[in-house]
Amino acid sequence: MSEPDTIPKSLLVIGYTWPEPNATAAGQRIMWLLQGFLQKGYQITFASTAGPGAYEADLESLGIEKVRIRLNDTSFDRFLSARRFSLILFDRFLTEEQFSWRIRDCLPNARLLLDTEDLHSLRYSREEAVRKGRVWRPSDWVRDPRFYREIASLFRADLNLIISKPEMELLTGEVPLLRNKLVYVPFGSLIEEQGKVQSFDGRSDFVFIGNGKHRPNLDAILQLKGEIWPRIRSLLPKGKLQIYGAYLPEHILQLHKPEEGFEVKGWAPDLKTVFGKARVQIAPLRFGAGVKGKVLEAARHGLPTMGTSMAFEGILNTSGKVAFSADTADDFARKAVHLYNHATVWERALSIQKTEAAKHHMTTFSPLTKALEMLEKPIEVVPEETRILENMLRDEAFGRVRYLSKWIEAKEKGED
Repeated sequence: MSEPDTIPKSLLVIGYTWPEPNATAAGQRIMWLLQGFLQKGYQITFASTAGPGAYEADLESLGIEKVRIRLNDTSFDRFLSARRFSLILFDRFLTEEQFSWRIRDCLPNARLLLDTEDLHSLRYSREEAVRKGRVWRPSDWVRDPRFYREIASLFRADLNLIISKPEMELLTGEVPLLRNKLVYVPFGSLIEEQGKVQSFDGRSDFVFIGNGKHRPNLDAILQLKGEIWPRIRSLLPKGKLQIYGAYLPEHILQLHKPEEGFEVKGWAPDLKTVFGKARVQIAPLRFGAGVKGKVLEAARHGLPTMGTSMAFEGILNTSGKVAFSADTADDFARKAVHLYNHATVWERALSIQKTEAAKHHMTTFSPLTKALEMLEKPIEVVPEETRILENMLRDEAFGRVRYLSKWIEAKEKGED
């Protein structure tokens, strides 16, 4: 295939789903990245194989073209050759697996950027450890079946955006050859002027926010219902907890028990109002990865979070003794009630969390600028052993996926 020239500052974003910033933290993250690329003068096309989302952002109003693409279909090759994008951004490693071989074939001069959102293999390995009742160790991560797929994607991309410093440390510790292919780009959220927010005395009730398609959130809700909320109610008999989230499944909706102060509300179109009224957000996450948008957003709206160490990972270190973090049900309930009842403890927790959250609420796109500058550096800056591994993984994976994809396409079209 001949090698077409690329069109400068033309960006194709391949999303695992369409952005839903009012429903998911991942949606907030990708919208921040899109705004950054727009500010830098990129013409953007957002493509996805996903069906319509219930809470999709209006990309067209931002001047971003939306295109529905198909898996295992040569129509995508024709689309690439006609558009000649200079930069491709994969939203999560799964889209890199599905489409990067076609892009390398059709647009060999394009640069490939992967935003991990979070390390999926890390999240799943932690869930497995919780399910089996054991303490998670890095060796569990390496044994997870997704680990090698995800690491291979990171090698094949030209550069990878990592959202969490702990994840940067894990990656460089376990796979040091990746070091030159990683750049730390925080969660990212443009600051909005909040004006005057309610103080301690003007607030009441607990709140939990969590998208129902994200398994750590579902686990946390079940932990709240079965283990933590009964303990809180025993200490605070009139306490009330409101649970909000898009796509909450039926078994979660059925947990709604107003007489127990446990209210499952569903999707909230305006989190500003929810965060503005509650006194304490509770986030008893037992597993996960990345950075928790719910903690960052709550702090921005003047609401402190009572969370596990997992909830604060990538935001602040809770390994010391702090009044707003605990990892057992008894300690969590006791500290949550103490935080709820004492204004000085509440104000101190909020101050600490706002300071750390501010590092993720940026008025500029300097971290993204750094990533783009790294992409423009000569490829020689990558060590030769990394380059060899990168080419080997591309060759092996692209050959395997290429023939499988063509076989699937032929089968679907009824060809022999």
